[in-house]
Amino acid sequence: MNHNSGRNTLVIGGRELAMIVATLAILTLAVTIFILGAARLRQRTHQPEPFFTATSAIEVGEVGFPSTLTSTPAIAATMVPTPSSVQHTVSSGESLTSIAILYEVDLKALLEANGFTDQSVIVPGQVLTIPLVPGNEGTYHTVEAGEALAFIAQHYGVSVQSIQQANNLKDADSIYVGQKLYIPGAAPIVPTATPQQPTSTPFPTSEAIGELISRGPLQSDWPRSLLSGDLETNYPLSLETGRFTIHYQPDTYPAQHIDEVKKLCEDGLANAEKNLQVQLSKHFDVYVAGTLFEYPNASLRGFSLSRERKVFILYDGSGTPVDNDYFFTHEITHLVAWNTWGQPTTAMLSEGLATWSGRPILEKGGYLPYNQFCEAIYAAGRMPSMADLDADFQAFNGHIRDPFNYFGSACFVSYLLDTYGLEKMSLLYHSGDYANLYGKSLYTLNEEWQNTLEAGLNTLTIDQDALASRTSKVSEAYAYAFGNYNGSQVMHLAYAAVDRARIALWQGNFTEADRWLTEFTKLTGFQPG
Repeated sequence: MNHNSGRNTLVIGGRELAMIVATLAILTLAVTIFILGAARLRQRTHQPEPFFTATSAIEVGEVGFPSTLTSTPAIAATMVPTPSSVQHTVSSGESLTSIAILYEVDLKALLEANGFTDQSVIVPGQVLTIPLVPGNEGTYHTVEAGEALAFIAQHYGVSVQSIQQANNLKDADSIYVGQKLYIPGAAPIVPTATPQQPTSTPFPTSEAIGELISRGPLQSDWPRSLLSGDLETNYPLSLETGRFTIHYQPDTYPAQHIDEVKKLCEDGLANAEKNLQVQLSKHFDVYVAGTLFEYPNASLRGFSLSRERKVFILYDGSGTPVDNDYFFTHEITHLVAWNTWGQPTTAMLSEGLATWSGRPILEKGGYLPYNQFCEAIYAAGRMPSMADLDADFQAFNGHIRDPFNYFGSACFVSYLLDTYGLEKMSLLYHSGDYANLYGKSLYTLNEEWQNTLEAGLNTLTIDQDALASRTSKVSEAYAYAFGNYNGSQVMHLAYAAVDRARIALWQGNFTEADRWLTEFTKLTGFQPG
């Protein structure tokens, strides 16, 4: 109070005013909370039960993994109603047929769902409606800590690619904990034991492991190798020659064996020019990867950007000298054929020619003769139609994933070369004109070629079923290794082990292939097949 002129005057300062305002705010908030709480309490007695309950986890059972490995969280599925259709964004290289196969739906149903005819053309970025028929509606999965997309795909029995495309994932490593993924064509999961994910803990030394360390791929801290993007940073070192430039990485196997790399490039170029009877006049670049290619190309041993006169080849110490000679010749053949014969019309002709070009290298090096390999594939009922491969640009995703397609197309190209000669093949390569060049359709030529395989079965000396089953196991083991490769010693040794199994398989040594598949399982706990 202030006494002034004999009158009492009440003066409220700033501090008193703030206290009054705060008190009123607290009282208002309390009243509001009380009212809302009472209303919610009344609603709870009338609220319906949720249609589905929360996620239920799957227990991890005993699977005999090494003590140096730790378990991942169990796979879990969120039980929500599955849709009658899903949206698919078209990627480069896809066709209506390949998309129908991906989702296991009838092509006619796919066409009708989108108002298409059998003459319709799709383009990258276009969004399609995928009708899901009973039995392949799919299910949902909620990502938990430690789960990789490869684990999830393996558990549901679908491909990593199908999950990526169904969920528009550009990168398999981009999933996150709590994310709900749609799994196309999969039934809700049944509780089972799930694989364990390896850690970076070194695996105990054994005779087999010691052999892998001394003779396997070189483990390097260099980043994963690129096929596009900032190539100068990823391959900072170079060696110039008269006809090509080698680009490579420091502290990797190529850096330690650069003279070998140069010799492999020279031999590959000489082989390609000799086999095609051409002379390449243009300079080209060879990018030699000392580490696995980045996702999703880890399964590739090489890749050719022939239009840009660039080839990429993995040379990390894996494989054998014969193996490496073959892959250098294979990739350089792609580049030479493109820049002399012209752009190939189909992947089947391109890959068939390149695989055929390396045939003398593998056969002289003690690998299975191509005719035996192809007759065994045919006898096992696994030989694809060349007409089907000719129409499917997604059928060649590397020797590791699709070996039957590569060797089968090579045997078909060899048949055409032996029957009709190199000149017609050089014209067919860039025209695809079977009718005018050979007087027959591709379907007829495929049938005639398979008749020669049938006639050669009486000379088959290898077990076709053993070849087919082990090829599937090796492909599964590779998929696991590449899908979970984290640079740790365990996964690096697992990669080395399955690579040895592949080599033994291509040499027809099934006992040795089984040995390395067993070592792979000891390392990872994953049992292919």
